[in-house]
Amino acid sequence: IILYNLIGSAYQSTGDYLNANKSFKDGLKFDPSNLALMNNLAMTYKNLLKYQLAEKLYVKILDKNKNYINAYINYGNLKRDLNSFSEAIELYEKALELSKDSPVIYYSLALAHQGIGNFDKAIFYSNKTLEINPKFTRADHLISQSTKYTINNNHYKNLKDKLKNFDLMSFEAVDLYFSLAKAEEDIGNIKEASDYLIKGNNLKKKLINYNLSDEISLFKDIKDKFSNQKIFNNKNENEKKIIFILGMPRSGTSLVEQIITSHSEVYGGGELPIMSNIIKYNFVKSEKRLIEDFDKIINDPLSINNFKSEYLEYIKNFRFKEKYITDKAPLNFRWIGFIKTLFPDAKIIHCVRDPKNNCLSMFKNLFEGGLNFTYNQDDLVKYYNHYNDLISFWKNKYPDAILDVQYENLISDNEIQIKKIIEFCNLTWEDECLTFHKNRSPIKTMSTAQARKPIYKSSVNAFEKFKNYLTVIEKNL
Repeated sequence: IILYNLIGSAYQSTGDYLNANKSFKDGLKFDPSNLALMNNLAMTYKNLLKYQLAEKLYVKILDKNKNYINAYINYGNLKRDLNSFSEAIELYEKALELSKDSPVIYYSLALAHQGIGNFDKAIFYSNKTLEINPKFTRADHLISQSTKYTINNNHYKNLKDKLKNFDLMSFEAVDLYFSLAKAEEDIGNIKEASDYLIKGNNLKKKLINYNLSDEISLFKDIKDKFSNQKIFNNKNENEKKIIFILGMPRSGTSLVEQIITSHSEVYGGGELPIMSNIIKYNFVKSEKRLIEDFDKIINDPLSINNFKSEYLEYIKNFRFKEKYITDKAPLNFRWIGFIKTLFPDAKIIHCVRDPKNNCLSMFKNLFEGGLNFTYNQDDLVKYYNHYNDLISFWKNKYPDAILDVQYENLISDNEIQIKKIIEFCNLTWEDECLTFHKNRSPIKTMSTAQARKPIYKSSVNAFEKFKNYLTVIEKNL
């Protein structure tokens, strides 16, 4: 049983959730009541986007043992994934009643409150995390996202002291480098901010196993395979309408989603993983190219309807009543051909930003996962150019299906641009779309603080002050 649990956990750590699922289930055949195996299986279900199965297991675990702290935490994480933040917070608080000295519980509460815009509480719980474990540096990074630093800020001083005097693991140092870069920029020390950014990104790059050439090969194969692909009619007027908001990360996708979800008929789904999941398990071979049977499957109405049903079943987990839902996964720009095949009438909004400012914003941020091209200037520039090439291909193929929203235009002429977005989505005008910063829809990305503010112009020419330090981006974009 111990070995099945270890093997399953190892598979889970590498992202092989299908084999993890099998290992945990095999272990449970020997001991059907083993709570550790059940908890790990539930996490695997969550990672496979089988939320209902995961939820049933968490409820079963807590029925058997009301003091099983990990189940409360992981069940809370599941609820957070489903945008049920009040339920997530309630579960974390139950875990806190059982253990007052777990930094993970406090940090989970910090993340949940940050997601719904309670920044004071997010900082409070981050500080509680650090009281218990000063080396829980993810909490430092979370604090930095919600803080406007001055030279006398205590957290700024603590960050510098921690970096200098603590014996840190590499991943802990990465958190501090990115946090200090943010602090130095706030204070106006751009050279120091750039130094920390370069150190943090270099160290992060060393920690990940990433090969940009795989993504470039996949982009090329997508273009080849979709060059002659036709769209067939599989419309259903009664199904929920989907608005895809995509583009490079940090290009304004969160801002656009906040605008659209201010409308009474639109539910904010956030960055939904389902489209990438469908493609990963059915169309991609070894992350470098699409499967040999691509043409056969993509032109099979039964297969396409099954994939479409899988997507629609997934969004039912959010239990929303609105007519529309947004899917704001930026990297869905890779899958526009798949989106048009599954949902011919879907609205696709492509967010565009000045390349240098866009790449700077990515280079300044430490992401949760899946954006490994952002931690090296050369990788960033190459990826951006290949993205640009692929999006041009999609726009030529589907000229009337994609609305470009230029971030800079949205900032300078926001009312006209917002009305254009709402009209493109076939929504009737509502004045609330102009006061999007009052929208309380959850945001689970780095943009949570910015997207809750009125339009501001400070990010429009942000790269100018960094151009002498981030020379690869400056010279090649």
